[in-house]
Amino acid sequence: MSGRFDVFHSLDPEKQKRIIDAALDEFAVKGFKRASTNAIAENAQIGKGMLFYYFGNKEELFDFLCQYAIAFAKDKYLRTHELDTNDFLLRYQRLTEIKRKTIAEHPKFAAFFESFYQDWSAESLEKYMAETTEIRSRIIAELTDGIDYSLFRDDMDGEHIVKYITWLFDSYSQEVTDRFRSGELTVDSEDVITAEWTRYDSFIKDLRKLFYK
Repeated sequence: MSGRFDVFHSLDPEKQKRIIDAALDEFAVKGFKRASTNAIAENAQIGKGMLFYYFGNKEELFDFLCQYAIAFAKDKYLRTHELDTNDFLLRYQRLTEIKRKTIAEHPKFAAFFESFYQDWSAESLEKYMAETTEIRSRIIAELTDGIDYSLFRDDMDGEHIVKYITWLFDSYSQEVTDRFRSGELTVDSEDVITAEWTRYDSFIKDLRKLFYK
């Protein structure tokens, strides 16, 4: 995150946060094409000329945010996630708890990531999809490394169970993504998010009933 953004990083932390928060809000709501640098500068309480001094142009600002968000995701999900259990499903649950806590503590990042699922963001985010896919692949690899197959029911192959659970999680995730795209699900509504976590908890309980002893 250094190099071309060194001037921005030399600012005091409070001012950096103000600019990042304003940019996250604007891009999350409007996407890259419709986002207004005038609005970002105004909400960040800086001149538009200074915004371009720090980032060059709108595209570089958006690139900075995407890089910043990816680094944030790596820190929260790859470094924070501890594999202190061999229970495959419990690992998934703990990863989700990290996600739940992150959404509650960092709603602006959550809203920005939510915008990744919108069709109008696809073109602008294309160059970052490989890296986000790589993060997801690393998380899945960690989830399945050294799991205890003896916890699964005896009348089914353990490796098959892992595949089945993974497929069901993928299907669940795709459904959630589709609901974000349609606007049915949004991080702005606490009631909607609470209901979704309740549904997720029920999903986990059903998986345990189906595949565990």
